[in-house]
Amino acid sequence: MKVIDVHAHVFPDAVAQKAVDNLRTYYSYTMHGNGRFDDLKASADEAGIEKLVIHSTATKPHQVEDVNNFTSSLIGEKIIGFGSVHPDYPEKEKEIERIISLGLKGIKLHPDFQKFNIDDEKMFPVYDYLSGKLPVLFHVGDINSDCSSPRRLAKVVDMFPHLTVIAAHLGGYSQWDEAEEYLIGKDIYIDTSSTFRALSDERIESIIKKHDINKVLFGTDYPLERHKGTVEHTLRLNLSDGAKEKILYTNAYNLLCK
Repeated sequence: MKVIDVHAHVFPDAVAQKAVDNLRTYYSYTMHGNGRFDDLKASADEAGIEKLVIHSTATKPHQVEDVNNFTSSLIGEKIIGFGSVHPDYPEKEKEIERIISLGLKGIKLHPDFQKFNIDDEKMFPVYDYLSGKLPVLFHVGDINSDCSSPRRLAKVVDMFPHLTVIAAHLGGYSQWDEAEEYLIGKDIYIDTSSTFRALSDERIESIIKKHDINKVLFGTDYPLERHKGTVEHTLRLNLSDGAKEKILYTNAYNLLCK
């Protein structure tokens, strides 16, 4: 079965160890990858991954252009890149157009690391500008902050119906009750990243079955997880083979590759 991982992270070699250490500290997680591109490729190759979608987040405004240049430099036959914008970057629309020109296929926003609320009005012009242009993958849900809560994202989804939204972590890491109340069943995509270590298979299956199966995407959140075990876990879920094929490949292909 072909697989597209829609949610992977990689860092320049010079800062990869620091970035992984910061993630480990923030989430109190064991990290299974080192965050370097060669290790990401090795993990993906071991599992026979067809394509990887790579995200890097500019946590400060001055990082935006460098982050987008780095991610675009990795694009290849098997690599799809998402760009980054920051709420305080002064020329967001101009950079979005540059992101498109670089061949990046979407935008990744991490409200908790970028220190803004998803439903902050200063982001509304960005969401409006991106509507119909690029999908946006939002980190949703956090153990340390309310910036990325499912409730906040639901307000944005309602206000910007033409914005293509991917809500990471089945709609809200550590806030799945709120995700089910506010997001699951809405006309948005969700991905499976960072859920297998936190939820029972029965809870994962239940959330997926309450959502449009055509809008569920497979993600690993590498370097938090490696690919082989995450794919195998997905295949063990009590879902039909057709549903698994959509989650692992078809839905992402239709969204990002057609």
